[in-house]
Amino acid sequence: MQTTATADQAGQELVVRVSEIRDLFTAPDTDPLAQHEGEVMGEPALLRVARELMAARRMSGAHKLVVQLPADKIEPGLAERAQAWPVRYCTLKLEDNDAQLRVMRREAAGLMLRGLLILTVCMDMSSVFRSETIIFRPPRINSTLGEGFDVIGWVTRWRPVEAFVFNPTPVRTSTRAHRF
Repeated sequence: MQTTATADQAGQELVVRVSEIRDLFTAPDTDPLAQHEGEVMGEPALLRVARELMAARRMSGAHKLVVQLPADKIEPGLAERAQAWPVRYCTLKLEDNDAQLRVMRREAAGLMLRGLLILTVCMDMSSVFRSETIIFRPPRINSTLGEGFDVIGWVTRWRPVEAFVFNPTPVRTSTRAHRF
């Protein structure tokens, strides 16, 4: 598979060269010795195009996908059939991205509840160690334990924040790239 995604000056036309039409969607075997980057990387051409759009931040607006095949691979009616395939692929990708976001939100909500529970317990433990109720330990140890529980409680909040805020970012970016 030879895959080269290039854009015209306006950034609206994407040219993809493949040796087989199937290479748009199916990854060829990885071949580090191949001449063309698609074969070297072993990935579908549309995946590569989507990643290049995301990297270049050219996801807004309509793009025209031009697929170039060797002449001996072009058969009657292929152009008409091939026009529907990327639309179907993008539609399914958008549905999959929506499902991934729903799963991420559900998992993040569970993490948030557990994180709040752990934070509450840690803050309570911190309060106990910082108070003067524990007198059989030196004050410095109690202070250190109190601070330690504070840190543990707040650090456990990071994962839920990450799950809500940062984890969905690549999926949302993919959604923008696949929207037609």
